[in-house]
Amino acid sequence: MIADALIPIFLIILLGFAIRHTSLIGAAVWPELERLTYYFFFPALLVLRLSTSTFNWSALRESAAVIGLALTGMTVFVVVLRKLITRDPGSLSSVFQGSIRFNTYIGLACIEALYGDRGLTTAALALAVFIPLVNVLSVISLSLLSGNGANRGAAALTATVSNPLVLACLVGIAISYFNVRLPPLGVDVLTILTQPALPLGLLAVGAGIHFTSLAAQSWPLLVAVMTKLLLFPAMLLGASVLLGINDTMAMILLILGALPAPPSAYILARQLGGNVTLMANIITVQTLAAFLAIPFWLQLAAKYV
Repeated sequence: MIADALIPIFLIILLGFAIRHTSLIGAAVWPELERLTYYFFFPALLVLRLSTSTFNWSALRESAAVIGLALTGMTVFVVVLRKLITRDPGSLSSVFQGSIRFNTYIGLACIEALYGDRGLTTAALALAVFIPLVNVLSVISLSLLSGNGANRGAAALTATVSNPLVLACLVGIAISYFNVRLPPLGVDVLTILTQPALPLGLLAVGAGIHFTSLAAQSWPLLVAVMTKLLLFPAMLLGASVLLGINDTMAMILLILGALPAPPSAYILARQLGGNVTLMANIITVQTLAAFLAIPFWLQLAAKYV
């Protein structure tokens, strides 16, 4: 069942990779498609799912507790072992980003395939906690390790607060919380905008796959892949079991934790002095390895939650 649901998602990613390496669509088109998806289609999806749903608000506190424990554990792990991972500050910040950030496009596609609309609603609630935390931690790590000044760090934090996915989650939650009824026309417009979100997002993921100087960065690259696809999901699963989180929420948090790093991690590394080549390779290798990691964790978690 898990494989049947996930295989089409990864085939669409591979289709994006194939299209990117033909002359069918120019290379300049892909960043624009991704920007359109990031600023319009995905926010519309999150607002629609959250605003039209009734929540068990204790789920928000539960997900925040699990995510907080796992992120704290991962941060401590990287800080304590930083000298063993790499002595280059820019590379260490890229490894840290690669250890905690996740590709929302792949995650929501997987969750919809496995859990339907109810899963998307639960995922949107978790994203309202997850996205701000990982962005703030990533910005802090880049600012501290790259030696950037407070002004650049403050600018990046401002960008995090204005993240369209974060804002969409907050808007959707506020509409639901205050029981605001969206007009039918507004619901219809949001519904239409959500339809291209997942396919375009997945195609853009595939188009972004590329390899650069893998051998020269083999150790930090291996660490980033292992921490993101093995250690971080294990921390999330352990925290879920420890706190007694229900099975659907636990599974969705696990899927989010086992996702590869997103293309936006590369952009942030470039803006704040991270190792951009290493970051690009982390994104590529994690995306390919996630083909195996996500089904593995879902099958394992089914025994414990």
